[in-house]
Amino acid sequence: MDEKKAFLIKEAKMQTEALMRLGVWQRLALSLAAIGALLAYTGIVTSPDLLRGVSGIAIALLSGGAALLIHTGRKKGKKNVGAILKAAGQI
Repeated sequence: MDEKKAFLIKEAKMQTEALMRLGVWQRLALSLAAIGALLAYTGIVTSPDLLRGVSGIAIALLSGGAALLIHTGRKKGKKNVGAILKAAGQI
């Protein structure tokens, strides 16, 4: 039983570290979304430049979607870590 409990705790620790790395990628995606929004704003409002505006919108949408996808994965990953630790406590 102790071997299985140690394995579950090790697995939870590895998943927690992976979730922390995903947090870095999520911040990067959000930063890119902000840059894309800024490009879209400057391309459409301040100086009408269609290429800059469209590329800014595309970058913002793709990066925002990636950030949302990563957020969903992290949320479910945290639940999974909780379930693993709960299972390790019951063994």
